[in-house]
Amino acid sequence: MHRLLVAGLVILFPALGCSGGGSASPFGQDGGEVDAQAEARGGDAQRSDGSIFGQPCLDDSQCDDRVDCTHDLCNQELHRCQFILDDSRCQNGVYCDGIERCDPDLGCRRGSIVDCNDDQTCTIDICVEAMRTCKHDLRDADGDGSPDGHCMAGGDCDDNDPSVSPDHVEVCDNHKDDNCDGQVDETPCSKPTNDTCLDPLVITKTGTYTLDTTAASRDYPGTCAPMTPATIRDVVAALELAAGPLDADIVAEAPGGVVSVAIGKDCGSGEIACGAGVKAMAPPVRPPEAPPDDPRNGTQIARLRARALATGNYPVYVWTDRDETVLLHVTLGPPTVAPTNETCGTASPIALGTPVIASLVGTKKDLGSRCPSDAQIGDLVYRFDLPDAADVTVYAQSTDGYGAPVVSIRNQSCAAPADAAPADEIACGYGSPAGTFVRKLQKGTYYVAVSANGPTDVQLEVDASPPTTPPADETCNGAPILAPNRTLAISLTAHTDDLDLGCAPIGSIDAAYDLELASPSDVLLVERIADGDIGAVSLALPACGSGSEKLCGHGSTSPVRASLLGVPAGSYRAVVETALGNPVELTAFVRPASAPTLVPFADTCAAATSISEGGGFYQGNTLNAAADYSAGCDVTGVLGAGAADQMLKLALSSRKRVVLDMKGSSYATLLDVRKGEVCPGLEMPGACSVGYVPLRSYLDLTLDPGIYWVQVDGYSYASGSWLLDVRVVDP
Repeated sequence: MHRLLVAGLVILFPALGCSGGGSASPFGQDGGEVDAQAEARGGDAQRSDGSIFGQPCLDDSQCDDRVDCTHDLCNQELHRCQFILDDSRCQNGVYCDGIERCDPDLGCRRGSIVDCNDDQTCTIDICVEAMRTCKHDLRDADGDGSPDGHCMAGGDCDDNDPSVSPDHVEVCDNHKDDNCDGQVDETPCSKPTNDTCLDPLVITKTGTYTLDTTAASRDYPGTCAPMTPATIRDVVAALELAAGPLDADIVAEAPGGVVSVAIGKDCGSGEIACGAGVKAMAPPVRPPEAPPDDPRNGTQIARLRARALATGNYPVYVWTDRDETVLLHVTLGPPTVAPTNETCGTASPIALGTPVIASLVGTKKDLGSRCPSDAQIGDLVYRFDLPDAADVTVYAQSTDGYGAPVVSIRNQSCAAPADAAPADEIACGYGSPAGTFVRKLQKGTYYVAVSANGPTDVQLEVDASPPTTPPADETCNGAPILAPNRTLAISLTAHTDDLDLGCAPIGSIDAAYDLELASPSDVLLVERIADGDIGAVSLALPACGSGSEKLCGHGSTSPVRASLLGVPAGSYRAVVETALGNPVELTAFVRPASAPTLVPFADTCAAATSISEGGGFYQGNTLNAAADYSAGCDVTGVLGAGAADQMLKLALSSRKRVVLDMKGSSYATLLDVRKGEVCPGLEMPGACSVGYVPLRSYLDLTLDPGIYWVQVDGYSYASGSWLLDVRVVDP
């Protein structure tokens, strides 16, 4: 027999003209394993409608084909073993390596790598894992932001020269067609301002000044200057101090590109301080699903602090990698001394309950931390003493918005270098603000390290209070019962980072709940998090140790979800975590385990697949479907009915809470729920969801009795294989 797999269906037809012999199976496996599966199913199996039928049986215990991704059961009508393919059990969560499939003989098989080739020589085609989509950038060899003129009308006339593009101004007397208008040095043209020390912008007092690098060239070196020699250019300001000594705090802010700033003793030599640019107010952990046009990708700041400058004139250099208007914020103040507490050995004492300002500008990175940080801004270290056991809380808040702090509490052996595992670290926290908490820290001497992902000043405070009893949901041991299908509001106040399941970054605040499954179940965990936070939700074995995690979901888009079909009966722990310790909501949707339902056709209302009133898991593919129905939440400008779609029908006899989750689908989904006796029904407010984010479409609706039509569609013409988990519970 040969089989043909089409849109989730396995169809058998007789072999023609061949007998005997063998051949190697995919991925380097031989036929022995296949023979074992066939034997486990009772020899040759009949495959129909996505199922494989095997030997006679009386109950499920007699059916095991040794394939992890199939649902094995005894069909009580036929009294034969039935094995149903479940692709959802094979997904590894990685988009760009394709959709994994369940093979009836070999188990989970890797998918075909996502092909982003658009057959256009003028585009650079890449698969973007963070956005789970293909990206087609117009070819731009010199990286100046203007596509090659050979590929588009009005494009770059010289794609080998980053100082030439239609967006560039015409520069006077340089013998080039800078703006691609076909003329050289025509009027009007621009001459650089403040390009050298001979024509600086004069600064004599505190204030905000404007510098423009348009038409400027590179004239001066700098230890922190951008490493883009082909496009680098600089301009100069002159800081004139009539009466010193004074501190100069200088911040260069550019709306795009890269910026750096330095101050020197004499023009072209004697650098005093240099500050490289970083993304302004970037979070300590960039959310994986942050879109490419996220505003955090734009503005950059560079900062330096020159201390106790004597009376005189000082050159200030500003570098950019493109024509850019730069704001220069200059603050002059009384002279100060640079902090000396950069290491554990030079830690400064900090009084409990008394805030201090930690000036991180210009510091070096000395200590490592388990908490994540996406920049190498330096750190400062403080020391405090506990006369008795106490609960200890550390708070850190940026005073200027130039960075997000990272703080850690360390024991007496405080010494872990920046590139080593911080065995001395007791607890850490990150964010804006950042905080960390340790319950019942014993009498002794401890250290606090503070760093940031930007050149900021941080207000730091260490507080101690009498030891408290941990909340009931603090750890997996003795965790309170979580009622299935009911939403629980959770306050993470007074919680600590106790659990490390590998789902959330170290430093995330967590809580654990006991989830009891009396029988094999399909489990969907849903965590709602606050805006700006990063959350994680996990299902683990009761010990919550390393390797105990059964499923995990994480991200900064609420709700965070994790699901698994066919979880064996037993005791589990549902764990929620957030980076900032904000309140969350947790729901464990639980239903009896059931095999997925394949949706092979359902192209129109007349062929709509019925959804069980108790919910279920559905799989389909819109690649071969037609575009029959439009949806109100599709992208503006889509013509006709948009993308290919499939239809499902849900009949409710009573008021229900209905959750529809398309997590794991292979494309940018669109999910629309409509109501009405006649298909496709009428669209309802808040019942259309687009899934261009990695977690795909999600709806949580409370629906009255009636007939509903579920339209599985694609956003902006997208199509592909889809998964739909439907949960129907009491409201």
